[in-house]
Amino acid sequence: MKLDICRDFEVRETATGILVVTALQYDDGDRVVVFADGQEGDGWRVHDNGDAAFRLRLDNIDIDGERIQRWLAERRGRVGWNEAEEEFELSVADARHLVPAAFKVAQAALQLQSFSALRATRSESSFKSEVLELLKSVQRDTGVPADYDMAVDARGLLVADCVFRPGGADLAFFIANTRERLLEAELSYLALKQDKRTTRVIAVVEGIAAVGQKQYARAEFFSTKLFPFRDFEAPLRSWAREAVTGVMQ
Repeated sequence: MKLDICRDFEVRETATGILVVTALQYDDGDRVVVFADGQEGDGWRVHDNGDAAFRLRLDNIDIDGERIQRWLAERRGRVGWNEAEEEFELSVADARHLVPAAFKVAQAALQLQSFSALRATRSESSFKSEVLELLKSVQRDTGVPADYDMAVDARGLLVADCVFRPGGADLAFFIANTRERLLEAELSYLALKQDKRTTRVIAVVEGIAAVGQKQYARAEFFSTKLFPFRDFEAPLRSWAREAVTGVMQ
């Protein structure tokens, strides 16, 4: 397909349509990419593939926060927001409208980055190492045996960061520094329940904003216990000590 588009934009074919690498750049230098997927019948769905939302997640910005949701609602007259996929999108019936639609989606994706006032460096967070050190200190203090990086399901696919073995029900800790890792904790909880195993699943997130309010609320139903770590280190340590020593029933 030939599109009337400026030379600073790159157009590539994909299995479902095309992608446009625009001249616009995020603040880390990456160029904004927009996808156009052919819809069944006629027309196209133009979207950013969730890239803008993903970048905010990396900066621990909650997409479901009131301020961002209000801003998204105000943008709906110009560009749509797919809440389920967390991406900007527009539907166009004529290929001649693909270019302005791509511009609108790219601009919205770029503007969303303004909510990330201070971009954290994308080096690996110290969060996981801090939680592991807390769990190791609980192991030292209580003398309860623990294994690290241990599978909790029968197929060996779902791996907990730490499993305490107090002699009764095991406690499997999942350090959920991403939404995907939190989902693994939830899947482990369901798998263990289905297998009628007594292992308890404890998910630890750095903060609610790191995984999103909706994902955090859902995980409360699909885990034995869910902890935000920042500002709650002492309660987590106290709970873990009591749980592994059998003080807490």
